[in-house]
Amino acid sequence: MTAGAVHYLPCHALIVITDGQAIWNINGHRIHVAFGELIAIEQNSVIKVLEGGSLDAAGWQIQFQTYALFNNAQEVMKCEWHVPAGNTFQKVQLTGGFLTSISDHLREELPDEVGRSMVENQHLLYGLLTYVYRTQPSEPQTIEEGIKQSIAYMQEHYDEVITREQLARIAGISQWHYSRKFSELCGKRPSDYLAAYRIYRAQEQLLLTSAKFQEIAKKSGFEDVHYFSRRFKHFTGVSPKNYAKTLQRRRVVSMSPLSAEVLIELGIIPHAVMVTPLLLSGHQRQLFKQHQVELLEVPQYVINIERIQQARPELIIGHYLTEDTKKKLRTIAPIITGLTLDADLLLTQFAELFDKREEAVKRQLQMKNEVNAAKQQLKAIIQSAAAVMVLRVEPFGYRYLGGDSTGVSQLLYQQLGLSLPESLKAGEAWFNPCSIEQLYTADPDYLFVEIRVMENFRAEENMEKLKESSQWKNLRAVQHNRVFYIETSLWIDGCGVVGQKIIMEQVVSCLIGPQTDGAQ
Repeated sequence: MTAGAVHYLPCHALIVITDGQAIWNINGHRIHVAFGELIAIEQNSVIKVLEGGSLDAAGWQIQFQTYALFNNAQEVMKCEWHVPAGNTFQKVQLTGGFLTSISDHLREELPDEVGRSMVENQHLLYGLLTYVYRTQPSEPQTIEEGIKQSIAYMQEHYDEVITREQLARIAGISQWHYSRKFSELCGKRPSDYLAAYRIYRAQEQLLLTSAKFQEIAKKSGFEDVHYFSRRFKHFTGVSPKNYAKTLQRRRVVSMSPLSAEVLIELGIIPHAVMVTPLLLSGHQRQLFKQHQVELLEVPQYVINIERIQQARPELIIGHYLTEDTKKKLRTIAPIITGLTLDADLLLTQFAELFDKREEAVKRQLQMKNEVNAAKQQLKAIIQSAAAVMVLRVEPFGYRYLGGDSTGVSQLLYQQLGLSLPESLKAGEAWFNPCSIEQLYTADPDYLFVEIRVMENFRAEENMEKLKESSQWKNLRAVQHNRVFYIETSLWIDGCGVVGQKIIMEQVVSCLIGPQTDGAQ
């Protein structure tokens, strides 16, 4: 599903997200979907894709109808069905074991016997519906939950006057009891917590806008600009006027290896970076070790708030973060998100933020020269319009790299000018669904294959299945020994300032050099 696409569901549907994440609007409600989630949606619903593309969401959709039997099972009629919780749709989390069983089911060949096939499909459907109907036990609000509700109120209304009386009322306890329990839970007084939260928001405004101090103070919940300046200096050690100038020496935590790599290229050494070890490219690991950047290791698709808090950041930077994650991080430090995944543009964004314009221009020129050098080496391939395709083999199927997206897509098809097979040019997403028949129709001259790396899932079985097919054996790239295997950690997650050069070297070596790593 690409950004801007609109999908109408004439039947009830269950959608299983098997990779990545996306932002949808379902019947007017904004919703974030991510790996391992099941979304149940009632019929006649409309899904608008707000953000997809580089967020790399993939999954399966199962449509169904519900029926009832009448007159001693002699009549069958459609009956209404509604999600047990929610308004026209409901989202639940699947377990890893159930996801594995789904993967196994979808990889199997369909039984020749129609009756058996129907029973197996019904079994899968009812298994998914079981998750939808699971209920969470309801319990009376505890004091801790009341405190959390008061914190949520602070975060939503920090720009307004907030009293301890209001907060205690929300928590459902006395003012004295509230202050004591809040300090026990959060490690600081309610007034200090609120002041810190307001200062963090003011820091963001100072970095991202050109608003005057008076306006920023008011938007941050401070009516008196002089009091704002005193509190700001107390928290940061400098006045609001001088804050941006000190950013280079602040403790920065990067939410992605790509951001950390680009920062280092500008001479800004982040204190820590969040990484999934399985997906960390070798050049990034070496770079972070060389500059003594702390690695906050987390499982795939997980953001560990506690680990970030332990790193004591003074600024958190990242690309895409969900609203729920941003809400949690805003209590720790100022955050800057929504950054591009394009290394060249990211250099520009960080240059503005950290006052490193000269360094950015120099590095961008160097990158441009590297691209031009690679294009010169690939001149014959480019002029011949030879079709170059990147195929992703996943535990749940196959996808291909689109020609008009970010990251390695931008590098291959826009900067280097390589040609995508004609039949695949309609794909607008970063990675687009691809059947074995589509691969055969595309029939590229050169084929790069990414055997998708994911925690708890393996794509090797699907690769073997593909190799056994007649379509694979008849591909030009296979017959001419022009199939090359690439790493997820580099091509997908490591296409930064340094990674881009390494990828280009691999492309040049594969397309015009000795082809010793071809198809088996």
